[in-house]
Amino acid sequence: MQALQRSALGRPSASGRAPSPVEMGAPRLCAAAPRPAAAAAAAGRRGPAARAASPLASLEQQQRRPDGAAPAAAGGDAGGAPSTSAAAVSAPPSQRLSGRVARFRATKQATQNVRELQTRSLAEYMALPASQYSVLDARKIERVDDSTFRCFVGQLAFLGFSVEPVITVSVTVQERGCTIRLLSCELQGSRLVEDVNDKFTAQMTNEVTWAPTDDADVKSIRSDTTIEVAVEVPGWFILPTPAVEAAGSGVMAATVAAMVPRFLGQLEKDYGLWASGDDSRRPLGEGVL
Repeated sequence: MQALQRSALGRPSASGRAPSPVEMGAPRLCAAAPRPAAAAAAAGRRGPAARAASPLASLEQQQRRPDGAAPAAAGGDAGGAPSTSAAAVSAPPSQRLSGRVARFRATKQATQNVRELQTRSLAEYMALPASQYSVLDARKIERVDDSTFRCFVGQLAFLGFSVEPVITVSVTVQERGCTIRLLSCELQGSRLVEDVNDKFTAQMTNEVTWAPTDDADVKSIRSDTTIEVAVEVPGWFILPTPAVEAAGSGVMAATVAAMVPRFLGQLEKDYGLWASGDDSRRPLGEGVL
C-alpha cells in the first residue's frame, strides 16, 4: 500500500491494460499523476478488443441490423451510431436491475512478511497519505487526484467474450493501513460488452493492514479483498443463470487470486526502497500488476 504511496507527488505513492473488476488492490494500486506520455498510452489502451472466437460470439452478429450496423444501446439514438467510449458505471447499491440477474462474488485474503529496516518503520510507511503513494505499475495505474486512482485490470475472457474492466477507486488511510473502495467500473470491449455498462452494479473493498509477528524484526502486510457484481442477463442469452454465475465468479476469483499476492509483493519491494532513503517513488514495473 505504501508502494502506491510514493508517487510523483511525494514519497511512497484499483482492463494489454485493466477488472480485477479487480487491478483492485491497496493504496499501491493507485498511480501517479498521468504524464503526457502515460495519458497517450492510456488512450491507446481504450480501443475495443477483439472478442475470443466461440459459438456465443455469433450472437453479436445476430443482433446486428440488416444494414450491418450494430443495434443501438438502450437509451441510445435511433441511428445506432457506435459510441466512441464506454460510459463509466458507478455502483450504487440502490441501483435497480430488472429481468434475469446473475450475481458474482469473489474474496481473497493474503499476507506478505516484510523484514523491517531500522531507518524507517513499516508503520510509518503504511501511514503515508495517499498523495505520497508510489506508482507500482505506470502502465496500469493512473492518479486521478490525491486519493483517487484509475486501474486497468487487463483483458479477461468470459463466456467467449473479451472484457476489459477499468475501475476507479478511492483510498482512505487509517491507523494500520488503508481501505480501498470501488467508485466506478467501466467495461471495454465489443459493442455488446459495452452495452452492459448500464446493466450492472459492482462493489469492491480491499482492507490493507500491517501487524507484528513473533519475530521483532519482521512485520506482515495483509490484504482482505471482496468483490460483488450483479448483472442483467440478456433475454437472448441461452445459458441458465447458475451457469453464468459460476463462470463469472470463477473469472473474478482467478483474477483476484493472481493480483493480490503480486500486489503485496510489490508493496514489500516499495517499502524496502523507501526505507533505504529512495524517495523517487519510481515505478517497480510496467504492465505486470
